[in-house]
Amino acid sequence: MRVSSDTLRTAFLNALEGAQRRVVDTQTQVSTGRRVNAPSDDPAAASRIAELDASLARLDQFQSNAGFARNRLGLEEEALGSVIDNLQRIRELAVQANNAPLTDGDRAAIASELRERLEALRSVANSTDVDGHYLFGGYGETTLPFSAGSGGVVYNGDQGQRMLQVSETRFVATNDSGAEVFQRIPTGNGTFTLAAGTGNTGTGVLGAGTVVNPAAWVQDTYTITFVTATTYEVRDAAAALVASGTYAPEQSIAFRGIDVPLAGEPAAGDTFSVAPGASRDMFTTISSLITALETPSTYAPSRARLQNQVGQLLVDVDQATTHVIDKRSDVGSRLRALDEEASLSDGFRVQLNQTLSDLRDLDYAEALTRLSQQLLGLDAAQQSFARTQGLSLFRFL
Repeated sequence: MRVSSDTLRTAFLNALEGAQRRVVDTQTQVSTGRRVNAPSDDPAAASRIAELDASLARLDQFQSNAGFARNRLGLEEEALGSVIDNLQRIRELAVQANNAPLTDGDRAAIASELRERLEALRSVANSTDVDGHYLFGGYGETTLPFSAGSGGVVYNGDQGQRMLQVSETRFVATNDSGAEVFQRIPTGNGTFTLAAGTGNTGTGVLGAGTVVNPAAWVQDTYTITFVTATTYEVRDAAAALVASGTYAPEQSIAFRGIDVPLAGEPAAGDTFSVAPGASRDMFTTISSLITALETPSTYAPSRARLQNQVGQLLVDVDQATTHVIDKRSDVGSRLRALDEEASLSDGFRVQLNQTLSDLRDLDYAEALTRLSQQLLGLDAAQQSFARTQGLSLFRFL
């Protein structure tokens, strides 16, 4: 079989090209520090590397989401702390105002500070984050949540709660609507509310009612009527007689599983109502407290009326404080969840980076040894090709 010079030349050139390509590939690996620079280097490893890169990108996004959520929740927690401080001060002022020796002028001065506290609460309810978005507006982050209206403070937001994904399986709420924080607050003891009749002429003063036997409680509106100064009847909304008895000062009136404390001396015809618990916003509660303190109370019946109003509103202020404390605890739980996810994410990131390094990073010692061998082989191939090209019979003629 005869082999032509062109065939030998082509074979040599192909071999040189392959050797040069291997040298270039190794040099690329050494310069980048990566074993796999293109899918053709190792198709299986390249596919796995792409999956790992995508997982790390998702972790970065989750980390960014968690940072945003942490900032928002941190601001909300501070705002709720300020609300609690204001409510506690309001309670102190209400207790002070319910002190009998105070004059109408003293109570008016307390009412003036309560107005300042009311404005402070509305200001906190309109708090914004660093981007100027309202914390308590629901989905409406650019609309002022609470504004002053003719009937009191009006909520302009919605009920929305934004959720952010902070891991493959966990979503965290980054806000609470103003309605949930400032409006949906139980009145009374959460089960029922008490009130004294506006036309009472005696000095009977209600305490904080309690549920003694929940199983016996029947939700309805009840009216306690004093037939005489010492005898009473309890009737339901249908005017059916529920209970009756004789009253002695500082005695509680008990019926259908509840206990209604009463002090002072009611007069014949005085009434006290027991109604199912509802919900009310804290701004209305404080406004009612201000109105009660600004109403003159010179005589004993009017002072008893004031004590009843302030006493029951104090119960509502306590409910508001407890409600906001619960909300703040919920925010704290979400912040703790973010910290837990951050810890898990950091551990997962270390594992992913280690796996990625095993697949993609270069073993420099092996690569440099291989490059040296490839350069030596390329040099030998080039010299051999040059000598072979010089072989011809014409040189010996």
